[in-house]
Amino acid sequence: MRSRFDCTTCVLILLLPILLSGCSNSGKTVSSITSSPTSQWVVGWGASPQNALATSSNPGGSEQSFRFIVVPTLAGSRERVRFSNYFGATAISIGSARLAIASGSGPAIDKAHDAALTFSGNPSVTIQPNQEVYSDPVDVSYTYGQKLAISVYMQGSFPALTEHDSQVETNFTTPIGAGDATNDSTGASFTETTTEWLSISNVDVYGPYEGTVAVFGSSSVDGHNSNYGDTNSYPAANVPVPGQDNERPSDWLGKSLNAAAIPVGVLNAGLMGDAAGTSTSGATSGLDRIDHDVLQQPGIKAVVIYIGGIDVRTYCLPATTVEGTLTAIVAKAHAAGIRIILATLPPSEYCTTGSPLPTSDNPYAGDVNPGPENPGSTQRRALNAWIRETGSQLAGVVSIADFDAALADPAHPDFMIPSLNSGDNFHPNGAGYGVQNSAIDITAILGK
Repeated sequence: MRSRFDCTTCVLILLLPILLSGCSNSGKTVSSITSSPTSQWVVGWGASPQNALATSSNPGGSEQSFRFIVVPTLAGSRERVRFSNYFGATAISIGSARLAIASGSGPAIDKAHDAALTFSGNPSVTIQPNQEVYSDPVDVSYTYGQKLAISVYMQGSFPALTEHDSQVETNFTTPIGAGDATNDSTGASFTETTTEWLSISNVDVYGPYEGTVAVFGSSSVDGHNSNYGDTNSYPAANVPVPGQDNERPSDWLGKSLNAAAIPVGVLNAGLMGDAAGTSTSGATSGLDRIDHDVLQQPGIKAVVIYIGGIDVRTYCLPATTVEGTLTAIVAKAHAAGIRIILATLPPSEYCTTGSPLPTSDNPYAGDVNPGPENPGSTQRRALNAWIRETGSQLAGVVSIADFDAALADPAHPDFMIPSLNSGDNFHPNGAGYGVQNSAIDITAILGK
């Protein structure tokens, strides 16, 4: 697979020696740990580039401004923004861009904490196909929990942009042809909304941090249905909760790290529908994209590998095939000196090829208790056993995050605890992602 990263703009990747320690799946948390951070760039917020396909929400346009809202996983005072044309086939031109603290729940920004972004001193930049560029650093001080707004003016005509479907965050746009509205602090110019993050992939922060930890996987890493409530219990479906947009796995891990005073940024490297191995949808596999989306990220120290559900659920692959792919993914991370936390797959009714599936009459059909069992669940259970017994012993793996044990309903072990199920019996709700996060031993991230 050809490299799509512009090495003239990339940051020196800190390949830190891995300290091998005994595997742990205790799920313990701590109030604080001894920390000796050094000043470096780490990922405060990130979203993996997904595609540049023309859709109704990403049609391309001309002379249009966007305001994207992001929630960093740690506080910062010096930032840079990474702009991406990673999947682009033609050059795009950013006429101007700004970074500010978002004000309220709409498109307004705090003008007292707002800075123009430049690129090698220039207010604009042209990004060639398959390239990414960083802005020059700016100094915008914000506290943990505050949202940031990235305002971007796309100059001239542009095609569908490299995107990431945010799922839960509301972003804002001007009408096509409205021109440069990046300096509009009230947000009045941004009259339309979108759930896409377009042409942005990182907000990095510089300071005395320990590094970056990535959470790597598919839609359950991306936080699908994390904005769903928990007032209902499976099989009744939950519904989205307005404003609940910071309960993805990366957000929960950021909360744990901040509560423990561990200065580590969290990168969300999840993509909807992403298989660990080759898929038939044309999407880049986890095995292929881990290099760019994780290992080439600034300050990368550790990775939580939580992938393989699509392989079992959608493609009905046997556990042994997924085991081979996970082994190869782990080997890549270990070769880069990255500490690896390997996660089990939570309960769900997976493979859908003639298998017993839940219905309104029998919502627990396919469960191991009672049978007949869904064969996809058989493979999921076998894969989890391999992760606990063999995967835990792979070089570089320092801990197991047993998401299966954290979320399984004791009465129906192929299903999540009813109040933590978003309703699709595949993705947890926001509270469920929080319970899942408790299975991550955060001390394993640094190994101290």
